[in-house]
Amino acid sequence: MKRLLLGALLALFATQMMAPDPAMAQDKVTLRLNWIAYGFHTPFYLGVQKGIYKKHGIDLTIGEGKGSASTVQVVASGGDTFGLSDSSSIINGNVRGAPVRAVMAITNQSPYAIAVRKDSGVTKFQDLAGKTIAGATGEAGLVIFPALLAAQHMAPDSINFLRVDPNAKMVAILQNKVPAILSGLDNQSLLIPQKGVPIINFSYASLGVNTVGLCIHASETTIANNPDLVRRFVAATREAFEAAKADPEASIAAGKTVSPDLDHDLWMAQLMVGLSLMPSPRDPQGKIGVMYEKDWDDTVALMKQYQDLKTGKTGSGFFTNAFLPK
Repeated sequence: MKRLLLGALLALFATQMMAPDPAMAQDKVTLRLNWIAYGFHTPFYLGVQKGIYKKHGIDLTIGEGKGSASTVQVVASGGDTFGLSDSSSIINGNVRGAPVRAVMAITNQSPYAIAVRKDSGVTKFQDLAGKTIAGATGEAGLVIFPALLAAQHMAPDSINFLRVDPNAKMVAILQNKVPAILSGLDNQSLLIPQKGVPIINFSYASLGVNTVGLCIHASETTIANNPDLVRRFVAATREAFEAAKADPEASIAAGKTVSPDLDHDLWMAQLMVGLSLMPSPRDPQGKIGVMYEKDWDDTVALMKQYQDLKTGKTGSGFFTNAFLPK
């Protein structure tokens, strides 16, 4: 009887020692977003509101960003602990001397798309042959558009382009000056229907030209010196996005902490689009955060061919899955 009692006490003691201490010291951590807050950022705020990050020993402060490239530089210099940036900015930054690496995928698909007016008669991508698409000079979707034509076995000059100011794209399609524009699934493709013009979307990923989307990245210094923090941050962020998937309304409500007057319907649409872009086309049932070497290889190859990227690294040189739960 004494042995049984002693065994039970030892087991209880071991369980208590292994359980997270709610009063444990919290690491002060900053996350720099890629842009000003919008619907798909709300899971981070939900994670803070629900105490998910605190449960993992993290006292998180979230800061809005000024673009992915800027976020890469801030994280590389130690100004913030973690950043949220698109893969091309992480790759470009790394190649140009910013020592950062992706530690977790948020979206394994890019939001690049062609938004087409439903009344244009276009029902498939090939129907755009001979028609005109509006796009802004230098935008990423325009730069890699030749890859779409190649993937769909269409001639390089089969589709015409009207190059306009970024803000003029919306005007062009709304006024029916063009049947289609280069779009973002989480941006213009949501705004155009709000203006009363029904559209269909052809996403780049569905047409065989995908680039890795948004990722959490950290400096090589943080990765080397504080791997446990990286592991806990990744685990907490996965949990936060799982919570957002389970209760999108709660996620949008958490977004009101940063934007009290947010447009509920728009932010909800942005959140749902973002959640749909999280899996890789190669693994639709993949777990949140997992990155795929072939996706990164494809992204690097596209950047080399169309964006003059100069590097001897393959995709694996820019990301690691080492901090994801096994």
